[in-house]
Amino acid sequence: MADFNAQIDAVIAWVDGNDPEHIRKRRNIILTEGDNDRLEVPTGRDTTRFADNGELEYCIRSIRAFAPWIRTIHLVTDNQVPRFLTPEIRRELNVHLVDHRQIFAGFNFAIPTFNTRTIETALWRIPGLADHYIYFNDDFILTGDVVPSDFFDAGKVVLRGEWNSIVTYGPLRLELNRLYSLAVKKLLGITRSTHLLLQMKSARLAGSHNRYFRVPHVPHPVRTRTLERFFSRHPELFEQNIRYRFRSTGQFSAIFLAHHLEINRNMAVLLPPDEHVMINGEMDTAAGLKRKLNRIRHRHARFVCLQGFEYFRDDQQRQIRQILDDIIGEREKTPASGLGIELFTLDA
Repeated sequence: MADFNAQIDAVIAWVDGNDPEHIRKRRNIILTEGDNDRLEVPTGRDTTRFADNGELEYCIRSIRAFAPWIRTIHLVTDNQVPRFLTPEIRRELNVHLVDHRQIFAGFNFAIPTFNTRTIETALWRIPGLADHYIYFNDDFILTGDVVPSDFFDAGKVVLRGEWNSIVTYGPLRLELNRLYSLAVKKLLGITRSTHLLLQMKSARLAGSHNRYFRVPHVPHPVRTRTLERFFSRHPELFEQNIRYRFRSTGQFSAIFLAHHLEINRNMAVLLPPDEHVMINGEMDTAAGLKRKLNRIRHRHARFVCLQGFEYFRDDQQRQIRQILDDIIGEREKTPASGLGIELFTLDA
């Protein structure tokens, strides 16, 4: 791949769902606005959606350890500051706090919001954002060295995934999917996010009608101007998508929309979906978790997504933390990482 020398930022959306003020605002919206959206994702209001288990520390540590070339880390929050991010640490790591009021300036009807999809729609409006950024969920963790060309190849976005057929979801299928999600959550404790439906819907919006490029839970490279241009031409789509307080199947994803806009303009490099591991406390068996942790320990994956951490047993949580601390801590102490210091460790 060709080298890429433009400035690149990282963007992370984060919320502390344990914050009493956040809980108060969420309850107030539920009481005042009720439940009028039949397309709302059934588990979109679950407290697990907003749980903070300390994944953000690993996310930020890993970015600075394995991608020290990233200029600024923009942390998008609802007037919240993570406890570990003291002013000194923010200066050291060049973390810029961005409030929801900034990205929704001029669209006050959209806040407060408790919806990642709504927030992602407006990330390109972050003041001072670089022309190229990498979007991280707060549970995305790097576990190996990456370089700019892993995400942008001569200006093109580098996407990891595979082609899948687009399936049509009519009203009946959507309702059956909703009921199935409720049943799975109640009987098995598994939270379904309709992630694939979201990708298909976004691909269609970009003009892809028969297939979509299915991307796993890995950091997403985005060209800021791609979304800026699209929404300047379709302001009604922007306003429609940010009206949802909670996740809804009526929404599209601005991130996956951007991916498919780039693919359709031949501005994307497509790679297979390797080098990633999804750890999920709701679904992983003990044997499955062991296999995944071995893969991480032996550096067979550079991209890790840590979901449902609170569902793992205490001993499993300690094991996960230890492996991540060892891998990231070792890199932090290496001069080549650009840090040469051990920053902080996740509270047990």
